[in-house]
Amino acid sequence: MEICTPVHSKPYTMKKILILTAAVFILASCEKEKDKPLAIVVAGSGDITGKLNEFRNLLGTTLNTTTGHTDGRREINWDGVPDLFATQKLPFDFFNPVIDGSPEGLQRGFLYSTETDARVSSTAFTNLEPANGTEFFSFSGGKTFSAVSSNLWNVEFEVAGQRVAASVNGFGAVFSDVDDASSTTIEYFAGTRSLGVFSVPVHTTGSHSFLGVYFPNEKVTRVSIRQGSAVIATAVKDISVGGTKDLVIMDDFLYDEPIAIP
Repeated sequence: MEICTPVHSKPYTMKKILILTAAVFILASCEKEKDKPLAIVVAGSGDITGKLNEFRNLLGTTLNTTTGHTDGRREINWDGVPDLFATQKLPFDFFNPVIDGSPEGLQRGFLYSTETDARVSSTAFTNLEPANGTEFFSFSGGKTFSAVSSNLWNVEFEVAGQRVAASVNGFGAVFSDVDDASSTTIEYFAGTRSLGVFSVPVHTTGSHSFLGVYFPNEKVTRVSIRQGSAVIATAVKDISVGGTKDLVIMDDFLYDEPIAIP
């Protein structure tokens, strides 16, 4: 949009200057709003089941469990992950192995950054800090997820069952024990361009919060998750039990079927 200033033969009065200044400010604000990508945000805390179902309908009503799809959605929970990954790093491509003979059910087009040390626990990470057992709770099944190398880490997407870069339109996740409204966020990217940083709601009744964002007109190639204000680690306590930082863990991930980037 171009903003044109009319030619006047008479000097501006102060009133005219104020009116013109206000008009330019409004037009500039509209221009900024127009430049923002359209984002549909689904968020809530407490009983989040309805929010998950709302987001599922945005992603696609069909839950895909095999490869070769171009629509529908994917979901990840942690209950089928072997117990040994409570104490050792979960492979970055655990949910998209591509070597011959890989289980098709694990080929879901989801990757962590290779440097991310991700763990899965059936005891809410009490092996790192016993007090975690009173703070963190699974949403589905009995296992939960956390990065233990950094509380800021990235997710990328591939075509299910292939080492081919892909994009999605939406991604959402379940969080446990968000106490600080500024501690936990998801930032969405289209290539190197940020589509925005979105905050995860503080938990209310119960332990869980949910955030999902869907971009109808964008190709999301990466999400960056800030998981609390400190990393889950040995002898580190949450603020609710005498610590100084807001510790947060995660459960279910949801996203639409990853599609190859042209």
